[in-house]
Amino acid sequence: MNTDVAVSAGQVHAQMLIGGSRVDSTSRLEVRNPARTEEVVGTIVRGTPADVDNAVAAAKAAQPGWAAKTFVQRAEALSRALDKLGEDIDERAKIFVRENGKTFAEAKRELSDVAARARFTLELAPELDAANEMASPDGRTFVRRVPFGVVVSIGPWNAPVSLACMQIIPALLTGNSVVLKAPESCPLALIRTAEAIAAELPDGLLNVVTGLPGEIGDALTTHPDVSKIGFTGSIPSARKIIANAAQTIKSVTAELGGNDPAIVLEDADLSDESMQRMATIVFRMSGQVCMAIKRIYVAESIHDQFVEAFGKAVERIVVGDGLVPAVSMGPLHTRAGFERALEIIADAELHGGKVMRLGRINDPDSFEHGYFIQPTVVTDVAETSRLVLEEQFCPVIPIIRFKTVDAAVASANATIFGLGGSVWSRDIEKALAIAARIEAGTVFVNTHGTNSVNRKAPYGGLKQSGSGRRAGIEGLHEYTQSQTLTTYER
Repeated sequence: MNTDVAVSAGQVHAQMLIGGSRVDSTSRLEVRNPARTEEVVGTIVRGTPADVDNAVAAAKAAQPGWAAKTFVQRAEALSRALDKLGEDIDERAKIFVRENGKTFAEAKRELSDVAARARFTLELAPELDAANEMASPDGRTFVRRVPFGVVVSIGPWNAPVSLACMQIIPALLTGNSVVLKAPESCPLALIRTAEAIAAELPDGLLNVVTGLPGEIGDALTTHPDVSKIGFTGSIPSARKIIANAAQTIKSVTAELGGNDPAIVLEDADLSDESMQRMATIVFRMSGQVCMAIKRIYVAESIHDQFVEAFGKAVERIVVGDGLVPAVSMGPLHTRAGFERALEIIADAELHGGKVMRLGRINDPDSFEHGYFIQPTVVTDVAETSRLVLEEQFCPVIPIIRFKTVDAAVASANATIFGLGGSVWSRDIEKALAIAARIEAGTVFVNTHGTNSVNRKAPYGGLKQSGSGRRAGIEGLHEYTQSQTLTTYER
């Protein structure tokens, strides 16, 4: 199979991958650079429901032979595929920056970490191979894990490669085949990565379709031969997908948005190192991270000191095109996200917020030609503002005073979201006790976010931040069903 993506005059064209063959069309979608909105980075195929049918048929045909292998055999094959991901990282990272808006360091880190994180998953294969045997009244009972069949993977644009692979690798390891829908605004680096994995596997086991959600989304999520959907994205999209899946009782694992609180106690470390780490967590990928700090609650006695120390760290951020080495924060990914961010800032000001636009603009002349917003800190804002109530998904952070820990915990939990949270204090045991009161699937102490997640442990959201779990043995169970075998041996 030819896995090369055509590159011409700086533009990339990526085809679909169905049944081991690349599928093209003259009907295409443009992929633009959010740092230079006039620049077309490349194109993808504008897929159709017929393409979805073909991809699902290929996946269905390939799956039984793959499922017949043991978990360990599948892990060995996937490990060989992961070895290929170390190739051409710099080239893929540059494409990734241009289509997404990340910095080069962020893009390269995401691409480099995929294989390492996936290997934690592969290490669990022997545990899955071991059937659970128990006594039964008339013989023996065995409980084993079996695949669903065809799995659809739908991921977001903000971290498309890592989040797609967190669905693809567990699904494949557990004996399923996969149809991946690449996000239409940021598909190119992901397609290259998926092609590299698919090239080392049986044809049809991993398929890639591209197109608009409104044109192929229903075909994917209602298809009668699809038994499982893995989704990462927004709550409104999840509602649509879950409703579609209900028509044929498909299983859905969903990782959705977050409005993560950080509670900073009066004994927190406000050193430059600590504040720099927190600023990185808040503004990584221009704040477009589900499990990032979105609200900072600070003890009233240290509020002003915290704002000053945190602001100094934020001031070091350099905003601009992510391919420029000096830049540490790129643009927002879409025009819609950019306009929404401006609305949220304006609403915060209407609610009494003091808005501080910090950081340094790398190139003022190009700043107006991309979806750039300076890192923004807002103090004294009402908790009824959009900035506090909604997941802002942009580089704007509210800092809110609290008088008592009970009040801070109550405010932290006053949301429909429950993805992550954190407590910052020099007293670890005290912080752990408070962390246990936060209504979130993952809570940290003196750190926060996906870079601090223990990849051997499960994580996922409470409330409307999702259903099911990623990583750990629990994450693998999401892509299997239990089958019980019982004998009569009297």
